[in-house]
Amino acid sequence: MSALSRYLAPLKPGRGVLLWGEHLRPLAATAAVWGVARNAPVWVVDAANRFDPYGLVREAARRRLSPQAALSRVRVARAFTSHQLVRLLEETFPASLAPGSLVLVLGPVSLFYDEQVPLSERRRLFQELVMHLTRIKTQSALLLLQPLLPRAANNQRFGSLLAPVIDYFVKVENQEDQRGARRVAPTTLPPDRSGHARAAAPFPPPKGDL
Repeated sequence: MSALSRYLAPLKPGRGVLLWGEHLRPLAATAAVWGVARNAPVWVVDAANRFDPYGLVREAARRRLSPQAALSRVRVARAFTSHQLVRLLEETFPASLAPGSLVLVLGPVSLFYDEQVPLSERRRLFQELVMHLTRIKTQSALLLLQPLLPRAANNQRFGSLLAPVIDYFVKVENQEDQRGARRVAPTTLPPDRSGHARAAAPFPPPKGDL
């Protein structure tokens, strides 16, 4: 949590942060608890089947927060198609969002690689998605967590359309600790002139990989 807090430090209403990589399931739970610990209403929009409520409970307990309180403060909505995702952001959020909320969107790009939907329709829908995310960002902190796309996916460069929503980008990578166990750590910029580590890299994210 302390490490993730450094990378989420720029996150506040009016700001958008993108975490891009793998192992986002534990990060999503940790970020939700991070919002709860700051008394922010938390919304999770899961479009990648990555949100783990049990992870949320475990992380709340580690933070000495009431798991029941965490579950009551975090609202989860799931979308299984690009049409559902856009409709969810269009119809549900204007009435449900409170100023100062933290909004997590898991897999904002993932559903738009469904080749059963014509590409022209997916591009139109994605432009609507960006419009709704831009509106949400005006009063809420926006955290996007995007898993890597399958190797076989034909890249459609949705990242270029998503770019205006994102202010900070963090790439999540695997690193080996000294005992050989796997751990997850975002990449960082070199320390600034004062010697402090920077919280996150400025945009752009890897547009060619989204």
